[in-house]
Amino acid sequence: MTSHQNTGNDIEGNRDLKRKLELLYSKEASIRDELLFAASLSLWKLSAEVANWLADVEKLRNNFCSIEAASENCLPSRQEVDKLTQGVEDLMRQGKGLFEARETKVSKLLKEKMVLEFLAGNEISRLGIYGMGGVGKTTIMVYVHNRLLEEANYGNVLWITVSQDFNTRRLQDDLWKGLGLGIIQEWDLRKRAAILSNCLTKRGKYTIILDDLWECVDLEEVGIPIKADGLKLVLSTRSFNVCCQMHCEKKIKIEPLSHIEAQSLFLEELGFDLNLEIKCIVESIVKECAGLPLAIITMARSMRGVTDVFEWRDCLEKLKESSMWQTDMEKKVLMNLKLSYDRLGNPEVQQCFLSCALYPKDELIDKFELIEFFIDQGLIGKLNMRGKQYDKGLTILNKLENVCLLEYDREKIKMHNMIRHMALHIMSATSIVRAGKDLRMIPSEEYWTDALEKVSLMENDIRDFPLSMSPYCPKLSTCLFNRTFARGAFISDSFFQQLWGLKVLNLSGCELRVLPNSISNLVNLRALLLRECGELCQILCLGKLQSLRKLDIYGCLVNLRYLDLTKTKIKKLARGKLSGMLNLQYLKMEEANVEDITKLRALEVLECYLEDVDGFNKFVSVIKQINHHYYELKVDQGRPMFSVKVSDDARFGHYERRVFILDWTDAILSVGGESTGFCILIPQDVQKLIWVNCDKTTILPAVGHLENLESLNIEKWESLRVLCGETNIHDSPAPTPAPTPTPPSSKP
Repeated sequence: MTSHQNTGNDIEGNRDLKRKLELLYSKEASIRDELLFAASLSLWKLSAEVANWLADVEKLRNNFCSIEAASENCLPSRQEVDKLTQGVEDLMRQGKGLFEARETKVSKLLKEKMVLEFLAGNEISRLGIYGMGGVGKTTIMVYVHNRLLEEANYGNVLWITVSQDFNTRRLQDDLWKGLGLGIIQEWDLRKRAAILSNCLTKRGKYTIILDDLWECVDLEEVGIPIKADGLKLVLSTRSFNVCCQMHCEKKIKIEPLSHIEAQSLFLEELGFDLNLEIKCIVESIVKECAGLPLAIITMARSMRGVTDVFEWRDCLEKLKESSMWQTDMEKKVLMNLKLSYDRLGNPEVQQCFLSCALYPKDELIDKFELIEFFIDQGLIGKLNMRGKQYDKGLTILNKLENVCLLEYDREKIKMHNMIRHMALHIMSATSIVRAGKDLRMIPSEEYWTDALEKVSLMENDIRDFPLSMSPYCPKLSTCLFNRTFARGAFISDSFFQQLWGLKVLNLSGCELRVLPNSISNLVNLRALLLRECGELCQILCLGKLQSLRKLDIYGCLVNLRYLDLTKTKIKKLARGKLSGMLNLQYLKMEEANVEDITKLRALEVLECYLEDVDGFNKFVSVIKQINHHYYELKVDQGRPMFSVKVSDDARFGHYERRVFILDWTDAILSVGGESTGFCILIPQDVQKLIWVNCDKTTILPAVGHLENLESLNIEKWESLRVLCGETNIHDSPAPTPAPTPTPPSSKP
């Protein structure tokens, strides 16, 4: 082999070749390990195709080793590197699709082998297998049962299907029949249990499989001797809690198939080759089934013999739109999954579950966002503290996860796609759910029936809205329009006019500039969510929304010009909320933080209460700087109350500069005066000063120079004696004359 100069490109090409070889060798090692395992179970044979691929990998390895040994300290030639690299890439490409069918079987066998290994040892006597409906628990249990029967060292094996309508007597009968003893004649449950326990104990080594268990079973009450030597119990259930209640030492969760496994299962069940166009559709159908074996098998069998591409496209569309439910999908899949929903029992928990299906497919949902949604709908009732409501909400989510109706994914909540289809099927007559469908138009009015209860159009791009649309939906309680309307969209004022029962309205993330006035008449509205509506310029009058419990305006009021929260149950906003509304011109509310108020330089009209005298004084100190021409300030030390009303224009209702002071016994200073101790400041340009009911004060304090003062009203001051420290303003009793000194008497 001839050596050559080591260029940068040669070095990099050699490194790239080695990286790709490492990937190929890793793939080969993984394949060989899994093939050994499958062969050990006698359920898979090495095909000629796989054998040839492994031989080609070995041949390429030998070639590379020969070239590397021959080159010693020199790099192989560019031509040799390129040829080897191309060979590696070809083998990786061939291997990508070669083992898809194998992966499905080996993955399933790994679970089965795990079960068998646990049963072979002496460490555990109770094993729980759990997972969502249709995920393949019973299939795995059947295989385990059959393998146990084949292996003599596992002892006797008994299979019992328990199901939902379980009762102790029927389970005893099934066990008796399984033991080959015919019909048990005894009627008394306790005596029957004793007979069964004695019989099972005498039989020695025994494995009992309880399939499809829905609730905890008292084994001793049935007659299963749980402490007998050699007795092992295996159960399958949809509930993790059942595994715990049955004291299972080991719990194995059966997860849905990977996409490769699912596609392989679909093609295996379909049973015939497909053209390239149909294969692409099949991939999408398999994705909709989300790895659920029952759904995959049902879909594949329903499409056997179908070769026209338009039928495949129609099938996919129906599956996406949850409209295949007059077929086997409803009978075999959805009804199977719905059993878990029915077993929840509690209507509030069921409604919480259905609420999760209003989110888009495969959405990862923050658990606290979900709990807030439950609270908004009134599903977590009879608790008036948020902490207790959160505890209840988290308990509900845990229950739904434990019965495999929800799953956690990196601290977020996720709903399996087929579970979501089941939930949408349940709600189909009373809901419109078109979340995440990239809609450009709102569904037409014919879909908005009087039976409608929930609408979710979240995460769309709706731009067109019929101006005359006014659906009559008296039962509609929830409208989820978050991230629904694009920039420039406009909701007609007529839209909400006949939605009297609406309780939750979510418009978060919409690019609306104005809200329809008809929202102000939704007297049953409990939650109005306007979070991050960055284009919004005006908040509605909320005075009629007497049921409102929640108003979320976080991050949405950058462009807000007008906000009136008077006559609402919203007493104050959290500190810092107002300070971001830099364009706010009109603000009326119950109580405000002075630091937030003084940052609103565009403010023209303000009516609110301030927290304390310090806040009041800070506001008075800057009132001149923020250009308010008219104001009415009121201080009542007795309540206490610090009220401010200011405006730039007399047309807004204030046409003078007026200060009311009630029950104040401490110092009063005009702005610019020396503030000492507990005092109150008033603006220097005040025109009218009214001072009422300060009975404990005898001297009117010096307020400084008020050159614009036009009127000074003093009322109900019984003790006032001195005005500004100089003038007597009340008649005073005549001073008592000093006694005349008496001359000393003379002695007689």
